Amino acid sequence: MAIRLAVLGSGSGGNATLIETGSARLLLDAGFSCRGLVQRLRFVGVEPESIGALLITHEHGDHVAGASSFARSFGVPIYCTAGTARAAGLSDGECDVRPLAAGSPLSFDGVVIEPFSVPHDAVETVGYVLEAQGVRLGYATDLGHAPTVVRERLRGCDLLILESNHDVDLLRLGPYPESVKQRVLSRHGHLDNEEAADMLCDVALEGTQAVILAHLSRTNNRPDLALQAARRGFAARGRKGPRLHAAEQERPSPWFEA
Repeated sequence: MAIRLAVLGSGSGGNATLIETGSARLLLDAGFSCRGLVQRLRFVGVEPESIGALLITHEHGDHVAGASSFARSFGVPIYCTAGTARAAGLSDGECDVRPLAAGSPLSFDGVVIEPFSVPHDAVETVGYVLEAQGVRLGYATDLGHAPTVVRERLRGCDLLILESNHDVDLLRLGPYPESVKQRVLSRHGHLDNEEAADMLCDVALEGTQAVILAHLSRTNNRPDLALQAARRGFAARGRKGPRLHAAEQERPSPWFEA
């Protein structure tokens, strides 16, 4: 095992993923309160003091709500873009914020971290590819479409966490105000199930062992719809596809490893 992970929770109510390698333990996004993060970490058998760093994708509250308090409480550095730090209020000197930039890989405790830009309506949203001992984990949620650069970064990863936010029909017929529906559907909003399936079938290759579908809307999606769309995509291409799992908002996922 070079990398293993557990999604602590994913959706509009909060997002956080625990990532472990042989030498490092990282938290990717911190969209729950500090107390909530601690509870979820302990649920999967991990003490918060063991976290070595926080990686943040962007400044929206469901990804950064507990970052500052968790970092201060446990002395954890925060890695994010300069624009995200400013927009999230993380650049006030109270936290150890270490800037990163899309397209500029960095190393942390034996892990190579490659941030890349994704199209979302935040200041500087990034996804990540993490590599340890030749094993690659790709992470991309909160993106309105999947441009070539995103697909190139994610293609062939051993483990993938990808957004499958909404079912278009459920969204269009649902209770959201029209302005919110248009935001979600826009090219800087969120991927629907069919778009996510198309990207997944492109980037998940024979060596991809597991895919976690993330950021499912509780109002405009269901796990069965997201999983069915992905399976249809692979079947249409004559492929079996990797192990698929839909992350939940309320409780952590099982452990996945490669």
